[in-house]
Amino acid sequence: MESSRFFSLVAGTLFLAVCAYGGAALYRQVERPEIVTVQRSHLRESAELEGIVLREEQSLCFDRGTRPLAQDGERLAAGQALALDAAGQELFSRQAGIYFSRTDGFEGLDAGNLDADDVPALEALLAERPEKGGDGRLVTGCAWYYWALCSDKQALPDSGACRIEFAGMGESVPAQIISLSPPENGRQAVLLRLNQGGSEYLTLRKTGAKLLFSEHSGLVLPEEAIQQAADGSKFVYTLSAGTIEVRAVEITYTGEGFSLAAFGTGPAALREGDRVVIGKEIQEGKVMIA
Repeated sequence: MESSRFFSLVAGTLFLAVCAYGGAALYRQVERPEIVTVQRSHLRESAELEGIVLREEQSLCFDRGTRPLAQDGERLAAGQALALDAAGQELFSRQAGIYFSRTDGFEGLDAGNLDADDVPALEALLAERPEKGGDGRLVTGCAWYYWALCSDKQALPDSGACRIEFAGMGESVPAQIISLSPPENGRQAVLLRLNQGGSEYLTLRKTGAKLLFSEHSGLVLPEEAIQQAADGSKFVYTLSAGTIEVRAVEITYTGEGFSLAAFGTGPAALREGDRVVIGKEIQEGKVMIA
């Protein structure tokens, strides 16, 4: 009987202790301010594309026995010798351009004659596998285009400057967004204009790419850390030497659950490594033990 009472008393005491510990933990979790160390970040907004390169170019067709004189990637002037025919006579280039021996059947595509908003037409073009178009080609224009598909869930701008990184290239090049189609069956068509030279770009045709349309650098702040003053300016609470201080911030970008603040230069500016305080009933000058 006494043993039963003893174990009941011990069980009751343990239950109360567990409840007290759980309550204290819950109190700390809900009420205790959170301290976050400020870090810098560089954010690039991008979209994955799959498309086809269009250029000002012409197919070259030679008679049997003709031997090209030009090398791949060679820039030819108008009237320059391009090949020797079977009789050993020189054939001359009618236009200035860059010569390539490889063809793929898409040389006749003209960016000026396509409906850039026609998503099904682009899908069909990407699925097409034409036969070889000739014995060589001559790229005659400096500007070229990339017509590509992307998901309509990627919020692209419909115009303006951007950068694009083609698959396998390892670096981005400048581009201009010419148009962005309305969504259709979950996809959109985007047309970009480029001027980047070099044979490595002039040999591209069907290829994937990453469109980089926005870049932001700043100090990462959780959304709940940002406060707004009566005049509309933004600030955060920081902990310095055990005392809560107010630091004004300029928000330069807002994402999902976070924002980026501009780098400051003054003595009161928020800096990387500062500790931001998040919670309720926080006020400037309050002493807080981290």
